[in-house]
Amino acid sequence: MTLHWRDLTSARRTRLPAVRGAVARPRLLSALDARVLLVTAPAGYGKTTALAEAAAARPGPVAWLTLDSDDADPLVLAASLSLAVQALPGGARPGDALGTGASPRRVAGLVADVLDDCGALLVLDEAQSLSGTPGADLLAELLAPGEGRVALLSRTALDLPDLTRLEVSGDAARLSAAELAFTPAEIAALFAAQGLTLSGAEIRAAHAATEGWPIAVRFLTQAAAQGRVTLADLADLEGGDAPLGTLFTYLAQEVLGPLDPALRGLLTRSSVFEELIPALLEDALNEPRSRTLLETLAGSGTFLTRAGEDTYRAHPLLRAHLRGLLPPAEAREIAGRGAAFFERTGRLRRALAAHLLAGNVARAATLLAGRGGAWLAQGRVTLVDRSLARLPRSDWMPTLHALAGDALRLASRYDEARAEYALAEPLERALGEVRLALDTVQPEQAWSPLDAAAALIGEDRQAELRRLRAENLLNAGQLAEAVALEPELRGGARYALRSGDLDAALARALALADGETGGARAAQNHREGLLLASFLHAARGEVQDAGACARRGLSEGERLESPFVQSLALARLGHAQQAAGDFAAARESYDAALRQAQPVTGRLRVEPLMGLAALAGRAGDVDRAQALTAEARGQTGGDSYMAGLLILTSALGLAQGPQAAQAVPGLQEAAALFQACGDAFGQAAAALALFALDAGPADQAAGAVAAYPFLLGLPSLLAPVATRAGRAALLARLGEAHPGARPALTGAARLLGYAVVPDPADTPGFEVRVQVLGRVAVTREDGRVREWGRAKARDLLALLAVHPAGLPREAAQEALFPDADPGVGERNFRVTLHALGQVLEEGARSGVFLERGDWLRLRPGADLHVDLAAAWARLEQAAGTPGRLDALLGLPPALADVDLEDVAREAERYAAALPEALAAEADVALALARPDRAALAAGRALSLDPAHEPAARALMRAQHALGRGAAAGRVYVALTAALADLGLKPLPETQVLWQALSGARS
Repeated sequence: MTLHWRDLTSARRTRLPAVRGAVARPRLLSALDARVLLVTAPAGYGKTTALAEAAAARPGPVAWLTLDSDDADPLVLAASLSLAVQALPGGARPGDALGTGASPRRVAGLVADVLDDCGALLVLDEAQSLSGTPGADLLAELLAPGEGRVALLSRTALDLPDLTRLEVSGDAARLSAAELAFTPAEIAALFAAQGLTLSGAEIRAAHAATEGWPIAVRFLTQAAAQGRVTLADLADLEGGDAPLGTLFTYLAQEVLGPLDPALRGLLTRSSVFEELIPALLEDALNEPRSRTLLETLAGSGTFLTRAGEDTYRAHPLLRAHLRGLLPPAEAREIAGRGAAFFERTGRLRRALAAHLLAGNVARAATLLAGRGGAWLAQGRVTLVDRSLARLPRSDWMPTLHALAGDALRLASRYDEARAEYALAEPLERALGEVRLALDTVQPEQAWSPLDAAAALIGEDRQAELRRLRAENLLNAGQLAEAVALEPELRGGARYALRSGDLDAALARALALADGETGGARAAQNHREGLLLASFLHAARGEVQDAGACARRGLSEGERLESPFVQSLALARLGHAQQAAGDFAAARESYDAALRQAQPVTGRLRVEPLMGLAALAGRAGDVDRAQALTAEARGQTGGDSYMAGLLILTSALGLAQGPQAAQAVPGLQEAAALFQACGDAFGQAAAALALFALDAGPADQAAGAVAAYPFLLGLPSLLAPVATRAGRAALLARLGEAHPGARPALTGAARLLGYAVVPDPADTPGFEVRVQVLGRVAVTREDGRVREWGRAKARDLLALLAVHPAGLPREAAQEALFPDADPGVGERNFRVTLHALGQVLEEGARSGVFLERGDWLRLRPGADLHVDLAAAWARLEQAAGTPGRLDALLGLPPALADVDLEDVAREAERYAAALPEALAAEADVALALARPDRAALAAGRALSLDPAHEPAARALMRAQHALGRGAAAGRVYVALTAALADLGLKPLPETQVLWQALSGARS
């Protein structure tokens, strides 16, 4: 009896897996945008769950097939694929063809057609079953260009040439174990679904213990919910017997059970070591086959991963579980032999860990005392901290107490560090206290221990002590004394900042920042370069760069689990937001910075309090501003520069509020402090602010702007006026008060948008935006839309906007009042012109925006912006100009509907130019092999003009390049219909293009 093709496979394998209790992972859904997705990860990484959830959330149709070893036969695979797609529209065709004797490859091609016709997603789970089999040849048919999508889920890497080609073309994407691993936020969400709210430390412990391995996280969640595991107990899996209980018994039953005894034995006995190398196991385990066995385990895709050339590692939870299976005596013996191997080969960090596991306390203490300082200098704070925790305190020597103090200090645990330093030798105690004062920038606290250290230190360490004293002088604001003692400090970023050389300070800070981010370890607790760069950018008015550096610093602080870094980064983010005028966001950042600073050190509170004081001053709350300033000043710890910056910033807030006169005493005090410190920039900012309040001389203010043009040209954190137009008005007043300085003020003028220093009459102190695209409106800088005094004033504004060079008064009057008697028309026009002037120029000199007389013209410039003029500037740029396409995509589709002939004529010109420009951008994008951008541009052009053939041709080519043949066909059909409505048909070149594309598709 002949078997039916359905008998070759099972419908059970074509069912979409049920997903229960899965945490939402929207970040993985975007991967389905790729036409072909390859998901490769070992068992337990949630491939099936993630794709089942994503497929269920996908709006289009989905087919699923779980492969097995039988699918290595192409005929079986063809039957399985036919069964998987039979419920899709047209899905019966592959099975019908198979039943009439079609070849497996032909059936696979028909499956691809089914997917293509309805834009379905086909998920092939357990795809590793096809590796190296004849069935793998059928995948080429499924991966051919089309509207359908295919996802391949595999435990091991698939070697398919088609995948490499598709990745190069951008049609394929990959997800690995790294992307599938749960993030800390997803772990928190999974615990929350079980009714457990984790602290930040508990989330970090869960993530560190599981490394995000989804199945491990799920088991851990269940065990924690049932009270079988406490997360805090898993913080250090290397420290001995981890309290795993029955949490991972599935490892022995389901994962380890099928292993060959030799492999299982090697995996179990080697679990005492974090990293495995053949030479180590040959020595410590007396296993001559180590290399072969390690390669076999790594090739399984579950047990070991490669950590470098000739180096392997197991998941920490798997190691902890296996180590618990070893008799303690055997584990200590193996660890002791490993420690000897590590010492002999110079791997002292590994030797320390092995000695601790072996119980060799004395040798471990000696190693840690000798090498701990060097490891801290490399940023290995956690290594030192955990190693110390594994040593009984009764075996600690004073050197280890000093080392513990250093580790705690670098972790921002200052009170604990001080307690450990108290148990060290007198010299190390004194030096530790000095470093605490330097790290927290509290120079007053360093003088006494500096003197104590000077009485104890030997000649060989005098240079070290001199450097510490010089750094403290720098922190105290005594720059001249600091560089006299240690001239090299002159080349540092902080000296440049505190002396007023902001250009050099920024260059040095950015150089420092290059080596601060990323990596597995932290070399410097404070991330000084990155966060100093943020402050400098804010001071220079480069608010986007300031915010970017602060956010990078915040990410680093979170990665390093450093409350110090996070608090300082939040304060610097608040500075960037305040400079940008986002006062509500700045307040939130400052409040968050205060919360982070609370348990660390009072010195960290200074900058957020300073920012909040400035915000209170802007709001007119003088009492609160002064109280916050006083509170912050009490935490400056003898830092004169910081005191000056605090008082200056707080005073600038008052200066920009309703009670500006209250700022003068603070500005004067800040100027005196900066003069004593030698900070030219601080003096300049104070001098300019005093002039703005009519309390300081013009020559000093002009010198300040000449030296630091960004104080007026950009939204500096320390600018005396918040708005661009307000700073322009102040510049004009300064130029008028000190005419001889006008050439030196040109730099600031250009930053503000003027070729030369403007006159006060031409700087109203506010900006106006005129809109005629979409609708006619006038908006002031405060966001308030101006009301029209007369309806005709709106029409007159539109008329002037479409005549940027202006037009005769008589022509404007005739356009607005064509049928009125001359006298009546003149009176009505005069009233209309006055009404328009009121809308545009209220609070400013007449004529600053609207040129009157026999010739009427809008006077666009730095303070008046007309959207139509900006649009034409973009439209007239060459295709391919950077930023042009994005700007065109954001333009409104048409001018406002105004019943004036000149406006209607301009509207027609604009309506023709915009799709033309977009089509040109699409052609450029195609030439640059960016079909996605071409499709965006051409699609927008056709939405404006459905009969635009150049845009249609570009979109057809783009869709074809993206593998969307059916979409290209839909474009041609829509174009044909749009042209038919006009009594036209596609041009020959369009028809030829479609024939070529459709022929290639077939």
